[in-house]
Amino acid sequence: MKEAIVHTTTGGFAAIATAFVSESLQNMIPWLIVSCAVILCDLLFGVRKSMLMGEKVRFSRAIRATMGKMVTYFAFVCMVCMITVASHSEYPIDVYSCLLVCFIEGCSIVGNILKPKGVNINVIGALGVFGKKVFKVDKEDVRDIIQEENHELDQRK
Repeated sequence: MKEAIVHTTTGGFAAIATAFVSESLQNMIPWLIVSCAVILCDLLFGVRKSMLMGEKVRFSRAIRATMGKMVTYFAFVCMVCMITVASHSEYPIDVYSCLLVCFIEGCSIVGNILKPKGVNINVIGALGVFGKKVFKVDKEDVRDIIQEENHELDQRK
């Protein structure tokens, strides 16, 4: 009798876990494809930037950095998609989280395109302007939030 209860419980759990993983994969696959495409574009534009600026391009270093990004972002996408499925899609954090990943990589791609042309984008300044417009906060107030540390002075002391 005891063995029947154990087998029934195990079988029930296996069915629920299989359904959860299956639904999570359905949510994940499109976001994994998008993340992979954005990361590969960043790799290509990063190599292009380095070649235009006369820097030495090492294939192993570029691939290692790209693989590190892929592992991090793919784990992140898996996590947020599973959270969305676990919450029965009540909170669509997978959409916003994956769009955040795409935004971060998009900023990197734009920076890689513009850097050889001598244009640098100040993301902190852009966030300050965004905060001023959206939240009606002065740019000076936003600057007080982020402070730069001078490590050279700390090392001398």
